[in-house]
Amino acid sequence: MTQVITQQNINHFVQDQPLVILDFWADWCSPCKIMTPMLTELHTELAEPFKLGLVDVEKEPALAEEYGIQSVPTLLIFKNGKATEKVTGAFPKAKLKNFLLKKIAEVD
Repeated sequence: MTQVITQQNINHFVQDQPLVILDFWADWCSPCKIMTPMLTELHTELAEPFKLGLVDVEKEPALAEEYGIQSVPTLLIFKNGKATEKVTGAFPKAKLKNFLLKKIAEVD
């Protein structure tokens, strides 16, 4: 299950979790309109082995600034409550799935 992430709930959402992926997106972003549904679909397809949060940069500009998000879509990877990696741009589904499987394997 995905969750909308805000300044108020981010700390609780990422706290003490082995793997959390935040998808920073915007409604006006064409690549986001492709990437976000694929990410959500893969999250379900892979049996939700990580927490997935969605951050609308238009509604949460302070979060985008805090994490240095300069373009969307951007995936921010958290491991054990700490931001460890940032990946920007849209990917084909197969490449995104391989990336997610790699991140899952890193925390197992």
